[in-house]
Amino acid sequence: MRNPLSKLPFLFLLIPLIAGILLQYFFKLQYLSIALLLAGTAAMLISYFIPKDRQFSWRWLFGAGVILCVSGIGILTASFKQAQSEYTFTDGTKIYLGVVTDTPQEKPRSIAYRVFLPREGKQIVCYFQRDSLYKGKLLPGDEFLFQAKIQPFRNTGNPDDFDYVRYMYNQGFPGSAYVTSDSWKATGNRSSSLKYKALRCRQQIMNFYRSLGFNETEYTILSALTLGYQDELTDDIKQGFRTTGTVHVLSVSGLHVGIIYMMISFLLGFIRKSTKYYLLKPIIIITLLWVYAFITGLPPSVLRASGMLTVFCMAEICGKRSYSMHALFIAAFFMLLISPFSLFDIGFQLSFISVLAILYLHPKTLPLLKTENKYIKYIWQMFTLSFVAQLATFPICLYYFGTFPTYFFITNLLIVPLVTFITYIAGGIVIAKGLGFIIPVWSEYLFYLPVKALQILVHAMKSIIHFFENLPFALIENVKISLSDLALIFTIIISILIFMTYKKTKALSISLTAILLLFVSHIYMNLNEKPDGLIVYNRRQASEIKYNKELIRPEDIDKYKAITFNDKKILILSANLWHDKDSDRKLNVDHLILTKDNSLSLHSLNQHLTIKNVIIDGSLSANTRKRISKECQKLDIPCYDVIENGAYSLKF
Repeated sequence: MRNPLSKLPFLFLLIPLIAGILLQYFFKLQYLSIALLLAGTAAMLISYFIPKDRQFSWRWLFGAGVILCVSGIGILTASFKQAQSEYTFTDGTKIYLGVVTDTPQEKPRSIAYRVFLPREGKQIVCYFQRDSLYKGKLLPGDEFLFQAKIQPFRNTGNPDDFDYVRYMYNQGFPGSAYVTSDSWKATGNRSSSLKYKALRCRQQIMNFYRSLGFNETEYTILSALTLGYQDELTDDIKQGFRTTGTVHVLSVSGLHVGIIYMMISFLLGFIRKSTKYYLLKPIIIITLLWVYAFITGLPPSVLRASGMLTVFCMAEICGKRSYSMHALFIAAFFMLLISPFSLFDIGFQLSFISVLAILYLHPKTLPLLKTENKYIKYIWQMFTLSFVAQLATFPICLYYFGTFPTYFFITNLLIVPLVTFITYIAGGIVIAKGLGFIIPVWSEYLFYLPVKALQILVHAMKSIIHFFENLPFALIENVKISLSDLALIFTIIISILIFMTYKKTKALSISLTAILLLFVSHIYMNLNEKPDGLIVYNRRQASEIKYNKELIRPEDIDKYKAITFNDKKILILSANLWHDKDSDRKLNVDHLILTKDNSLSLHSLNQHLTIKNVIIDGSLSANTRKRISKECQKLDIPCYDVIENGAYSLKF
């Protein structure tokens, strides 16, 4: 029986590479890599010295050697990445040399810069004090000296909150530093790295967009759609795209690179295949694709898509078509080889799975509707493209976000063509810019029509998003699934597809078994579910308390709220009730939660209450929280500050 992986050699290499990355990520087996590399090399060498009459029975030996070697390489690359993400933190401030590695992000109280420390070989995030901006904004590649204390990232500790520490670790950032206005100075040097030049080029294009007279919403959406810059998008706009299932258009990825590819192919349509100059077409396409990747700042998603399309074009040069699946696995292999922790990036997972589904399933769904009408055919192509992509990615979206956009198939039919037109018109503006240099007298007129067209299209997109996000049941929420649920859902989808394609009854049996296991596991969990107890969330300058899945809002607490559960007395106090009052006997309180009122004092409360434990929530000011902590220490009462230590959970 022929090995099914023999037709996809890079999938044969991709699987052991992923296995090696996972082994190192979860178990840190870097020393095992040496043994795997030696064993793999030995196996491949031995396979060459096997007698010819036995070579067929030992034909697996070379493949086993390759698997061992690639697994060892996966472990090595992951260990190098882990070394970049780890840092020995020290007390006190130090002077560091830093290089800005990305466009700065505006925060409510600071400006966030991603910074590389060349002397330490580490990346950190620097939060600059806002009033330091008078010195001039630093750009990607700019070098500066600063004095600060580098601290590790911290999570809020809230249940089901985003694991920011793990995310930054996977990005290669071990910690952050707060830089005051008088503790940094630009050196005047600027790195000549290609990455920094690309980011500065993107910034210049964004400045050019601003000069065209777009309002803030039009500018931010245009920057996101064409350049992938999302930092200035408002939360309302982002939420609208999430609710309608079209958030993928905001991240420059395979969709946008594919549009650019089609646009270039159309413009070069005059180069016929029969001519001797036809080879110039794929070469020009490859060149312009990488120019586009450069002006978007060389993000991983664009590099991945550009790499895939480069393989397509190379296959065309070599006279081989149908290389799409190969290109996907080749791009994934080299992406993970260079950046192994991309495996844990949600964007990488979603784009890889959606492209895999499109390449494999889309051609199989098109024949389901036979029509000669080109408009119906186009609508059907768009619908099936959106459907197979969402079918493949919705389990991952449920796993990470617990949400599912109900009207995704309709919104994608409307939004994706708009994105295509916007990209084309943005390309027209670039051409108009070039003509403006040649004919400066006409520059104003050349820009007028494409700018107006862009404004109309962006307004239409906003209107569509707004309409669908306000429809009933536009977004199904709170359906987050476990890792085992994710595996079962993918098993169901894959086995049903195999049954529908190849009519194998065994696949149907597997899908039905997986469905049964999914239902049984959830019924068992619901029957054995225990009360959540009490959770005091870590919310800065806000109070959020949940008791047995019910949220206790600040307005529900009129000075105090008492809860008794299993003989445990809980008192939520939002006002200084006993200030300057006397009491004959003390009330016993197992857990005292202090919230809202900054005048609360443990010294006065201790006169009226026998307190076993104090919880300080995030609504109190930093000075109040610090003062109460000191008072608890003096009175020998255990104290828990949710801002400092994360959310407080009390299970009953």
